[in-house]
Amino acid sequence: MMIRTRRRTSAATALALLLAGIAGTTSATAVDAAGLPEAGDVVVAADGEELTVTAVNPPSRTAGTVAVYTPAFGESTRTNAFGGEAVLTPGPEQGTYEVVSVCTALATCADPAWTPGDNAVPTDGLVLSVSPGGSPDVRPFLRDHVAAGDTITFREVVERSASTTLDAVDPTPENNPPGVDPGSGQCYPGCRGAEQLVQYTPASGRDSSGTNDFGYEVTVVAGTVVGAGGNDREIPADGYVLSGHGSRGTWLQTNAPVGATVEVDGTDLVATVDERTAIYAAEQGVIAAQESVTAADAACLAFPRDGAVEALADAEALLDRARTAAGSGDAAAASELAQEASASASLAGYRTAESRPAEGRGVWVRPEETSPEAIRATLDRIEESGFNVVFLETFFQGTTIYPSQVAADAGITAQRPEMAGFDPLAVWISEAHDRGIELHPWIHTFFVGSEGATGGPGPILDVYPEWAAVEREDVGADRPMPSSQEPGYYFVDASHPGPRAYVASVLEEILTGYPVDGLHLDYIRYPVSEPWETAGYSYSDYSRAAFAEEAGVDPYTLTPADPAWETWTAWREANVTSFVSEVRSMQQEVAPEVPVSAAVFPDPSDGLAKKFQNWGDWVDQGYVDVLTGMSFGTSATSVAADTVAMRERVGEENLLYTATYGPFRGSTPQTMLDQVAAVGDAGSDGAALFAYNQVTDAQAGALAEGAFRDPAVVPHADRIRAVRVGVDALRDALGSARGECVGAGAVAAATAQLAAAERALDRDRPTAAIDALGRASDAVERGALDGEGPALFGSRAQRDLAMYDRWLTQVVAGR
Repeated sequence: MMIRTRRRTSAATALALLLAGIAGTTSATAVDAAGLPEAGDVVVAADGEELTVTAVNPPSRTAGTVAVYTPAFGESTRTNAFGGEAVLTPGPEQGTYEVVSVCTALATCADPAWTPGDNAVPTDGLVLSVSPGGSPDVRPFLRDHVAAGDTITFREVVERSASTTLDAVDPTPENNPPGVDPGSGQCYPGCRGAEQLVQYTPASGRDSSGTNDFGYEVTVVAGTVVGAGGNDREIPADGYVLSGHGSRGTWLQTNAPVGATVEVDGTDLVATVDERTAIYAAEQGVIAAQESVTAADAACLAFPRDGAVEALADAEALLDRARTAAGSGDAAAASELAQEASASASLAGYRTAESRPAEGRGVWVRPEETSPEAIRATLDRIEESGFNVVFLETFFQGTTIYPSQVAADAGITAQRPEMAGFDPLAVWISEAHDRGIELHPWIHTFFVGSEGATGGPGPILDVYPEWAAVEREDVGADRPMPSSQEPGYYFVDASHPGPRAYVASVLEEILTGYPVDGLHLDYIRYPVSEPWETAGYSYSDYSRAAFAEEAGVDPYTLTPADPAWETWTAWREANVTSFVSEVRSMQQEVAPEVPVSAAVFPDPSDGLAKKFQNWGDWVDQGYVDVLTGMSFGTSATSVAADTVAMRERVGEENLLYTATYGPFRGSTPQTMLDQVAAVGDAGSDGAALFAYNQVTDAQAGALAEGAFRDPAVVPHADRIRAVRVGVDALRDALGSARGECVGAGAVAAATAQLAAAERALDRDRPTAAIDALGRASDAVERGALDGEGPALFGSRAQRDLAMYDRWLTQVVAGR
């Protein structure tokens, strides 16, 4: 194993490293300009014992993870109490750290104030975190070899190899039984089972792996990893795909980055990372950046070309230096220079992203700040990233962040204890508005407590246990019980008038007491209710009696084979929908200018079958203004498919801001940008990211340099203004594209129609404006020029014209 020391980098290179995601990510060959540890580094205890770091700032720990959390991750690690953690501050030399505290679940902590999980990350330090479940168990390293006051060292490694065993090759039901769903008898996607690492070769007869989003894959050609990430990867004729689920996917991420060499002998797999890996990755990054600049030019895209070209030139120069260092035998310098080249290439690519002038750019935020100063600092970062809507978690785990008189009158905890002494909601709203950002309180409607956060049912059910939703298997229990399918989560019964009135009163208190810009409903559903035999909801005494009074039968006695089962299902669905209706009526009365949005599951049938959430009906009835479909996919393709499904269901009648989970999943900055672009192309009116608390500095920087670099107006606040801004930008784009991407005559015709649309809006004639936009679309289509670039320009122009048409159609319909 080859060892190297870190080389100081310039401030400019440090910026590129940060924005490219090399600092503070799970990249196996990442080099942090500030000398922070990276995946693959070795932590050396004071007694000489060693352990390899497997992840940096992972959004969640899989079994046996050895993670480093840096300040870029957030204020705390947000881990559970079953592993172990050491809090570290910088030591006397670069790469060394002093142990402030250490605690594991395997022994009593030396200090009662120390914890084995969820430790605060020092602003100038790190947390070394280990998770249970590994083989061997990694927790004893902290228990037996690390103590408060010790100095530990992180040793960087240039060349390293890791080995593992494949669980299956070209899996089928016959050779890979764990890849078969026992419930259906059919293969899981790709016939890949949970916690499996499998190989797909051309001999399988497959075109692609066929896997779902819940894993990680790499493509190997001639023994080199040539592509990584995503799912359902194409199987090359001269190579193969390696696909891992769960911790096996994490193994691939850590040990088989692009450029790694891979050897497979039967089921034995060895992956090697060295300076050649870094150089190969940089070469591919430079090629991708060159192609991105060329494509942006060809498509007449408005982007900061000079900045992109400058970053690309830096990348090319650094790559040349890396090759020279490798040729002279300096592997450490070659590796580091190559990674700096990759960082600059990524930065160049970010700068070629399209940044739209009118769209929603939302982000969910769990408030951890306990002072106005901390709130201001967080909003500064949100503003710098380019977001224009904050969904602020305001009512969650059964408590409000502000001092609630409604709660106090009901005998419920009036405010989250850690926020007592000031009104965080008022500060968030004021400071957000000062930055031109909208603030929408995010409401956990029927979800009111969790074992992890509240240590039990939570403050609402502690006072009113009769309000609890009851799972079928818990009928007869003498206390509220958590969901089995959403482990540890407690819900109130959507049919019970008590919690319905209470939650509605809290919402009215917010709408009448604060100048909010929207109201965002989450957990507006029943808990997951499959399998019905055990997990069905809700069989509370109240729910059973109320249904029996209406239908003449106790729902506990019903099965799906009974004629009344459909009535029981519809009754539960109606409980949710009627509450949305009541919130809408109240909002229209007390704050008619405030839009209502809801976080929903994008597959309508999934939401109905498992959770009785009929958001399609909410749209049909005009109960909501915006839907944020929660698209959990890891690829751009999957989130686009979810967006298409939602758009097909709601038609032109509603705004969609597809929710993507790149920050939560720890996606690369580029994957996150690709998802933002994909949902827009698929018909979303914006994108919302989950969640701010997991947004790394690298991801934030990519948004600021890429898709969110230019300001954007939100359509839900004023659709006509949003159309005006968008039309004005499109007119400028057409002017720049004249003769290059669109014929000159078509540009003149389309520009004239866009001006006609604006005049129609001046006269308050949106229908006439719609007609003018249609004629502009026809002109753009007639003026299409040959080539991929002009075709892309035309596609984007048509997409935006259709979106502006949709917004004006909603205006005409009174939406």
